[in-house]
Amino acid sequence: MNVRSSLRTRILLLTGTVISLLMLIISFILLFKWREMIIENQTENAVAVSRTFAVTVIDAMIYEDKSVYRKENILETYVENFRDRMGTVTYVLIADAGGAPLVQVGGGTGRDPFSPPAAMPDDGVRRTVRIYENDALGWTLEVREPLVFSGRRWGTAVIGFDARRIRAEVSDAFFLLLTATIVITAAVLYLLTVLINRMTSSIENLVKAIDALDFTTDRSGSAEPKDEIGLFQFHFTLLQERLAVSKQELQQAQQQVYQAEKLASIGRLASGVAHQVNNPLNGIKSCLYAIRQNPEDRAKVAEYLGYINEGIDDIETVVKKLLGFARQQPASESLIDINEAVRKVTGLFELRLKEKQIAVTQRLDEGLGRVRIDYHLFQEVVMNLVLNSFDAIDRNGAIAIVTRAEGTERAVLEVHDTGAGIAPENLKRIFDPFFTTKDVGTGTGLGLSVCLGIVESHGGRIDVRSTPGSGTVFSVTLPVSPEPAA
Repeated sequence: MNVRSSLRTRILLLTGTVISLLMLIISFILLFKWREMIIENQTENAVAVSRTFAVTVIDAMIYEDKSVYRKENILETYVENFRDRMGTVTYVLIADAGGAPLVQVGGGTGRDPFSPPAAMPDDGVRRTVRIYENDALGWTLEVREPLVFSGRRWGTAVIGFDARRIRAEVSDAFFLLLTATIVITAAVLYLLTVLINRMTSSIENLVKAIDALDFTTDRSGSAEPKDEIGLFQFHFTLLQERLAVSKQELQQAQQQVYQAEKLASIGRLASGVAHQVNNPLNGIKSCLYAIRQNPEDRAKVAEYLGYINEGIDDIETVVKKLLGFARQQPASESLIDINEAVRKVTGLFELRLKEKQIAVTQRLDEGLGRVRIDYHLFQEVVMNLVLNSFDAIDRNGAIAIVTRAEGTERAVLEVHDTGAGIAPENLKRIFDPFFTTKDVGTGTGLGLSVCLGIVESHGGRIDVRSTPGSGTVFSVTLPVSPEPAA
């Protein structure tokens, strides 16, 4: 299956675009802030120079105003010296209080072919600063400093500073930020690519492995996935469907295993059941023989017919028990009385137990709560545990079946025997499928494994305690279900 666009590529494009936009936005913000700081710094320097220059200009104007002998060009000489000394000053204009130019350096009267604007609107006491582009000098920072002393306005000083340095610093800042943005963005994208490759490589390998599997499911109508996630989801859906089918097949196989183990148990009980059927049959034959010998004795015939009917009822009861246990039933969980199930199963063992002279005692707690479990499966658990105890005892032993409550939430079934016990090295393996220490043909090795699967699937557990030579105790613990309301 071809994936149209790689998940890695889509993540890189998305995150790369977002990071690039964020870096550009941050760079522009920093650039504007930096530009404002540069202009503010240069403006403060220009204002400080202008204020210092204004003080000396006012002194010169006061001196000229009060001097009896007026020295010509003193103000102009001072202004020219100031301009030459500063280096960054492009022009200076001194105007009187009426706005008429007194001294102009760097304008039409100087060596620079520039004349400042004739119109100089100001209120006489307010400093103004502006940056503008001049045709001859380029970008210029102009400061208009009012000349005020002792409440008297002497005029205005207009000073033009070369602002090309400001523009150059702003340009340098722009290129520096642009270079830093490109380098940082490239580094972040490279690091992001490495991290995404590491994160998506496992997903990509997993998707390739899954894509190589054949789930043998018809999905011809499904849309083709566009990336690894879509492909993963597509195959995950196929896997879910396949698992559902496998689960159904496994449940069927499990039921077949349960039934096979049940039939194996029935086979081992066959001899005892045969005796339970043969004894009534022999009685029936004897009664029929007696009837044939004296058919006229109606009283005896009626008595023998009663015996025959009683024997047939006994055979029918045994066969019903056997068929009820052997028949494969659909799984159906319900609230059951485990004491009743114990009585029915042990009834099938009566003759076999008598043959080996094994004493069976039942101590059943009649107040025990009901358990939600499939009735026939629980019978199978009891059958396998009793059979294990029966096989562990040679002769003249004892089996005790006990039911009791463990608190109010659990019911416990215990099967005690006085058999040979289980060796410690085998105790951890007794629930493994096909593990058995019995003679060939005696057991399948599935009994305890089947019991464990049935009990655990219903929320219970099986515990075992055994001492070699002293016997074994199997404990089955199941949760008690509350009785439904009447």
